[in-house]
Amino acid sequence: MKKATKRKLLMALRATFRYPQLGLSYLFPRNPGKWLFGCRTGFMDNPKYLFLQALADGRKRCIWMARNGAQRDRLKALGLPVCYRYSPAGIWHTLTAGYEFFSHYANDVNYWLSGGARRVMLWHGVGLKRVGNHAGASRLDRLLAPELFDVPYRFLAPSPFMARHFSRCLDIPAGRMVEATYPRNDIFGLPHGELRALIRRYDPALDKALPRPEAGTRLYLYMPTFRETGEDFMAAAGFDFAALDALMEKLDGLFLLKLHPFTRWNAGALRAFSHIVVLPNDIDVYPLLPLTHTLVTDYSSIYYDYILIPGKRVVLFPFDREDYLARCRDLMYDFDEYTPGRRAHTFDELLRLLESNGQSCTDDADIQRVRQLFWATDRRLYPQIG
Repeated sequence: MKKATKRKLLMALRATFRYPQLGLSYLFPRNPGKWLFGCRTGFMDNPKYLFLQALADGRKRCIWMARNGAQRDRLKALGLPVCYRYSPAGIWHTLTAGYEFFSHYANDVNYWLSGGARRVMLWHGVGLKRVGNHAGASRLDRLLAPELFDVPYRFLAPSPFMARHFSRCLDIPAGRMVEATYPRNDIFGLPHGELRALIRRYDPALDKALPRPEAGTRLYLYMPTFRETGEDFMAAAGFDFAALDALMEKLDGLFLLKLHPFTRWNAGALRAFSHIVVLPNDIDVYPLLPLTHTLVTDYSSIYYDYILIPGKRVVLFPFDREDYLARCRDLMYDFDEYTPGRRAHTFDELLRLLESNGQSCTDDADIQRVRQLFWATDRRLYPQIG
């Protein structure tokens, strides 16, 4: 029996037990003042910051739905309202909450017990990529995994352009879109001291990796997009870490590497370099962004978050553009038109740009044009739904 067939049979068996659960969950009365939050990648992203905003407001009962016991214990130690989503308490809250907020799919909380709840998809990034697998999904796919194709009560989109994009990719009616800023980006205007306090509280490992503010060290952040091939793309990019370390020493800089949480890569060889730091895959990078001097990226949506911050430098490093488009994920819009900025196509070009301070500035007119296209509103989400 083929692997794909076995997988479909297993999904069918699970669905046999889950659909009755979903049906029964519609019988439970829902409390509109109880809000649940979850995120596939951890305590981070838009759900984290909307959760903290709602907690600070105090008018709703907010509960973070942990994906495992370790996450539950960590947040509980921080004094946050949290429970494991499959615990008896988690099941009860899922059956009685009026709203659920999540970043990826409806099962970030617990789709099969959420009948009658208002599900709000906050998503996890704007950009040019074709997202979702709706176009090629069969009726059987949708029947066996409805949590992947659920049409939410509301979907967060920060501009009309992005609303149309997500509506087309994810089959979500235009009337379900709500235009507001991403909660994770609402912190960009905070003073640096408050951002460091956020990092100390929620990501102590990141705080230890960063130099003290008084040191005056320039922070260069490399955040490439996720490559679905699983290959060592760092080697393909031609990284010469000895040369990079020497340049950072010359610039009084620190080069931070933050890879996608699902990237597999052995970074042990970099421990010998004092000006290069590999950040843990599971840290929340958003309080860090305003503290950096330069972002180096490629096709990642982090570019669009970063250009919201005035006076920052950015370099695009699309060394594998043709291969990426052919093997990983196609772009729905022209990369050059919608991602302006200085480009380095080889590692040597990247070093020269950094050394000469030849990066683009987020205040440049062409970058500001794109910013207005992707981030057309300054209205926050919480006041609209709170």
